[in-house]
Amino acid sequence: MNTHSVSEISQGKTQQNTQENPASDTQEEYVSQATIKKISFTGNTAFTSQALQKVIPLKVGNVANAEIITNSMVKIAQLYKTKNIKITITPILEKKALNSTQIQFDIHEQQPAVKAN
Repeated sequence: MNTHSVSEISQGKTQQNTQENPASDTQEEYVSQATIKKISFTGNTAFTSQALQKVIPLKVGNVANAEIITNSMVKIAQLYKTKNIKITITPILEKKALNSTQIQFDIHEQQPAVKAN
């Protein structure tokens, strides 16, 4: 005769379920990361949007996460540095559906100071 209590059995099922499935907090993190459906740029005059798109690691279809967005902003800043233009970049994410979003990089260019003669 089996002498396991109900609580032992239910604990066993819980442990088994957690091993078969990722932890619920991991699932929530995965679900909350939306796929990029569109990437756009505003305020860019020194470089075309196509040129900016080529240098960033973020691509349509990627999962939006802070690391790849930050890396993309660094690549944009490095490109502008080649023309000695300082910029500020604001990434704007707009959720379009449960698992899809679009991102806009709002760029404010600060033209290099002209030296007086």
